Amino acid sequence: MPFPRPIKLDRSRRPNRRQPTLLQQNRTRAGRSLLVGGRRFLWVHTDSMTETPFRTSLRFALFYGAVFFVLGVILPFWPIWLQSRGLSAADIGIILAVGPWMRVLVDPVIARAADHGGQGRRMLVFVAVVSLIAFSGFALVSSFWLILLITLVFAPSYHALIPLGDSQAMSAVLRHGLDYGRLRLWGSVTFILATLGVGALLTGRDPDLILVVVGAGLVVVLVTTLLLREQNEARGRARWTDVLGFVRQPRFLAFVLAASAVQASHAVLNGFSGIHWKAAGHSELVVGLLWGGSVLMEIILFAFSGAVVARLGASRLLVLGAAAALVRWLILAETTALPGLVVAQLLHAVTFGATYLATMHFIAGNAPEGLKATAQGAYASVSGVVMGLALIASGNLYGAFAGGAFYGMAGLSALALVMAFAVQRQAARN
Repeated sequence: MPFPRPIKLDRSRRPNRRQPTLLQQNRTRAGRSLLVGGRRFLWVHTDSMTETPFRTSLRFALFYGAVFFVLGVILPFWPIWLQSRGLSAADIGIILAVGPWMRVLVDPVIARAADHGGQGRRMLVFVAVVSLIAFSGFALVSSFWLILLITLVFAPSYHALIPLGDSQAMSAVLRHGLDYGRLRLWGSVTFILATLGVGALLTGRDPDLILVVVGAGLVVVLVTTLLLREQNEARGRARWTDVLGFVRQPRFLAFVLAASAVQASHAVLNGFSGIHWKAAGHSELVVGLLWGGSVLMEIILFAFSGAVVARLGASRLLVLGAAAALVRWLILAETTALPGLVVAQLLHAVTFGATYLATMHFIAGNAPEGLKATAQGAYASVSGVVMGLALIASGNLYGAFAGGAFYGMAGLSALALVMAFAVQRQAARN
């Protein structure tokens, strides 16, 4: 740890004669305030200030790599584990919807606390610990209600890692001049490794192997949160009127709703693609390859994200993401043939990646200092509501129409595209 550096504050202030004159120590938000010989000094711990851009990038690359490795197992294969426990399509939809809905309540509280105290890194460690402990409980249960109970704890705590991490990362981007996409792409790399590796590993084996892999991944997630350095400064307690005044701005609401709808349109893909493609005769390895190939295109986008965002801007990226989502879900609704699945999965870079980049840069560029984590939490909450509804609907739609459920997601993408065009027109006027 770098040695704290002294910053002289006030030469004129004299010691309080009723207190020890040699040394008076008081805690401050940045470090310690010392009164020595009548002069007050502020000792500031300079972890994030003296950290080199390379080391900062490395820490976030490790963090994103660990978090998205776990996600690369959960997204395609968790429904398969749930199905192995005898859960129906409707039950699986409910289980998958719990996480987004709980985030509506949990994320804003955690994010606002992180903004208030400048303790985003500690919050990350806390939710990583809770995630690991809660997930361990899945090994002991098999009934719907017990799985649901554990999910009520695991899902919101695990998913809180992403907005909290994004808030820290975007602050580091602004402080050190980093490229966010190049930090985030390492999460996509490990996502591919997870889908391919676990897909090959699961072929012909017990789905309980998923529990082992995810549990090990969560241990690594916890270690990477401990390696991070705090990037956000404590700003004091923002009034709820300030928070509501920002999140109720029409442009913010429109952007967040459109982005949330695009991401929620992935509900059938996230919840039932593995089951649907296996029913069509594709192996777990092929399912993993389809997911891995989609994220490979996402990596290419993230590698050049700085130039892409500079050229197109957040609002145009959002329009592009919504339009590509509409095309993608129509393809998946029509076919399970491998060529069609490959084409649809290659669009993932735009439907997810472009929308994700657009949202992160929009929030970083528009949220005021002291409300950035809160803005991330607000987006996560709105996205959670929309995604939760979409997941509930996806379970019922897939149970009734199988692959035809993707038509419902195409309709949601069409609605998102209309909102995205409205955001783009407003941005052009401004």
